[in-house]
Amino acid sequence: MITVAFLVMFFGLLILGLPVAYTMLVSSALYILMAGLPEVQLTLRASGGIESFSLLAIPMFLLAGNLMNGLGVTERIFNFAGVLVRHITGGLGHVNVLASIIFAGMSGSSVADAGGLGAVEIKAMEKAGYSRKFSSAITAASATMGPIIPPSITLVVYGFLAEESVGRLFLGGALPGLLVGFALMVMVYILVKTGREDAPKLPRATLTEVNTAFWRALPALLAPVILLGGILAGIFTPTEASVVVVLYILLIGSIALGFNVRSIWEAILGTVRTSASTLFIIAVSAVFGWIISIQRLPVELVSLMEGLFVSKAAAIAVIIAILLVVGMFMEVLAALVLLVPTLLAIATTFEIDTVHLGVTVVVTMMIGTITPPVGLVLYTVMSVAGIKMGELTRALLPFYLTLVIVALLVAFVPQITMFLPDLLMPLAQ
Repeated sequence: MITVAFLVMFFGLLILGLPVAYTMLVSSALYILMAGLPEVQLTLRASGGIESFSLLAIPMFLLAGNLMNGLGVTERIFNFAGVLVRHITGGLGHVNVLASIIFAGMSGSSVADAGGLGAVEIKAMEKAGYSRKFSSAITAASATMGPIIPPSITLVVYGFLAEESVGRLFLGGALPGLLVGFALMVMVYILVKTGREDAPKLPRATLTEVNTAFWRALPALLAPVILLGGILAGIFTPTEASVVVVLYILLIGSIALGFNVRSIWEAILGTVRTSASTLFIIAVSAVFGWIISIQRLPVELVSLMEGLFVSKAAAIAVIIAILLVVGMFMEVLAALVLLVPTLLAIATTFEIDTVHLGVTVVVTMMIGTITPPVGLVLYTVMSVAGIKMGELTRALLPFYLTLVIVALLVAFVPQITMFLPDLLMPLAQ
């Protein structure tokens, strides 16, 4: 009876519009009171939920992204991407995607990509003659690569929840993230080639331009190499790598533009605000997760749904469908907290590797960040570009299709995810 009241309370508060974090907190607190458990369990479970060394990577990677935007590193990344691919049909659309790939290899945040690099991309594309809706759409779609390509804040959280190696998850996300980028560039080419989008023809960069842009961007381009190389070589852990990246970006940003105290301070303040909300969700989710685990809710839910799981392929298809729907209505980290216990139970039943599951979950959930009604990246791009939701979502339609196809490929072809972790497993431990 208490379990029923707990669930009714939780979903009732969600329907009333209370934020997910507060919904979990209130329903968990009331469950503890109704069950006659010591009230101190609330604070003990919450504080224990964020007492993890791996979670220190979250504020560090957030700070890395904010520093890149504040210290002018993003402009150099965009300019370098421009001299490489601007002459291809689709021009700055391809530049947009390539710049996001490079940025993702340093920050791990889709919102930082959309808000910082996105502002540079949209301004440059509109100045070159691209429509605002197309510029905004490809900016939003390419920002989804941030949490897929390592390093990834979302994969760090999944690794914490699933008790999986963050190093293996980072390796697992590399090829799927690059596949997303390639697929988006193909869609840009198709849209421009068929005349559905207008794109000015830009000249091929000269060797002098390439050389200049390369040397200006080289320090930034070395950051992902240092990060992944250090992890694979066993020099530092993924968490320690986040600190190394922050120090490195501070160094190159200060050398390039001078030590801008105001930009650094603003980056720190933005990181504190975002980290506080993120870690609050994780803290209250620890209490919520403890309750659903002692009530065996994930196991019971899998038992109720076992009629749908006639095979491993059917189980994966159901998982994808659930993630696509949930991603439209919930913020990614909150959704991970609610779904991971159940998904792990399904994965155990059908022998789905937890690294493959985690990357599949993140790739699919990223689609929700650019869909209404709660997509954070969608709203960020709307704010940056000054565009209405309806106009932006219509422009995103072909990119939604592209991302769903990639999510299905990642889900049903596990080798895409598992190739690098299996190849480099001894180094990723």
